[in-house]
Amino acid sequence: MRIRIESMGMSYPRKKIWEKGSLAHAVHAGSRCLKNSHYNPMDVEVLINSGIYRDEHYAEPAFSTFIQKKLGINTDFQGRRTLSFDLQNGASGMLNGIHILSNLISTGRINTGMVISSEANTDKKPDPNYHYANSGAAVILDLSPISQIGFGNFVFKSFDKYIHLYSSFVNLTQKYGRLFIKKKNELEDAYLECAQSVIKELLELENLNANDIDFIIPSQISEYFLNKLPENIHFNAEKIINLTHKYTDTFTTSIFLSLRHLMEKKIIKPGQTAIFLTVGAGITIGASVYHF
Repeated sequence: MRIRIESMGMSYPRKKIWEKGSLAHAVHAGSRCLKNSHYNPMDVEVLINSGIYRDEHYAEPAFSTFIQKKLGINTDFQGRRTLSFDLQNGASGMLNGIHILSNLISTGRINTGMVISSEANTDKKPDPNYHYANSGAAVILDLSPISQIGFGNFVFKSFDKYIHLYSSFVNLTQKYGRLFIKKKNELEDAYLECAQSVIKELLELENLNANDIDFIIPSQISEYFLNKLPENIHFNAEKIINLTHKYTDTFTTSIFLSLRHLMEKKIIKPGQTAIFLTVGAGITIGASVYHF
C-alpha cells in the first residue's frame, strides 16, 4: 500500500510581506489542512515543521511546538501524545518530512502525521536578496485506501561542491537581528545540473521513463530556471508546471502551493503520475513520484 496526501491546507502570499508572520502562516495552513481532513487534531501523531525563515529569527525551542500548541494538537499531558520537531533542509524540507512520515506509517509505527512549513521575514527593512513571499503549507498523510494512489520512491542528493553558492545568516549585532542572504550568479545553473542525475535515478528506481510521467511539479525558483529545466532533465516543456506568473518563489512551501493550484483547477486527473522536484541550498535536490 502507498502513503497518500489525505488533505492539504495553504496560507497564500499577501501583498505586504509584514501582514503575517511565519507562525500565523503555519497555523492558518495547518487549520485549513485539518478542516479539509476527516481527522481531528488529536489524531495527528507526529508533527514536522520544515520552515526556515521565522518570526524574529526564532531558533529554540523547536518552532513546531508553538505550531502544535496553536493548533491544539494533543497539548494535554493526560491525553494522547504527539511528537513534534523541526526538520530543516532548505526547500527540500517538506519533502524530507513527508519521506520520514511515509516510512513511519508504512512500518505501522503511526497512522497519521502532518508536515507543515511557513516562511516569513519580519525585518522592517529586509535584505534585498530576500525575495521569498510569506506563505504556509500543510499536508496530512495516511495509508492510502487505494493501493495505486500515493507516493512512490524518494531520492535525495546533496552536492557539497556547490555549498558556497548560497548562504543565509542573521546578524545579531543589530537590534532584534537582521537576516542576510548571499547568492552567486551561477546558482540556478548549478541547480539545473544537479537535478538531472536525481530525476534519472528516480525514474530508474520506479522503472519508468519520461513518457510515463504526466507532470513535473518543481520548486518555482524563477522563470529562467523553469524554462531551462526541460532540456536539463530531458522532459517536454509542457510537462513542467510553471506558475511563476501567479506565485513568486515561496521556498519550502513552493511545490505544495503549486499542487493545490493544479488540483483546484482540475488540471491533474485520477490515474496520472507526477514528480515532485525540490531544489535548495547545499545544493540539495529532492524528488518523489506521486500517483493520483
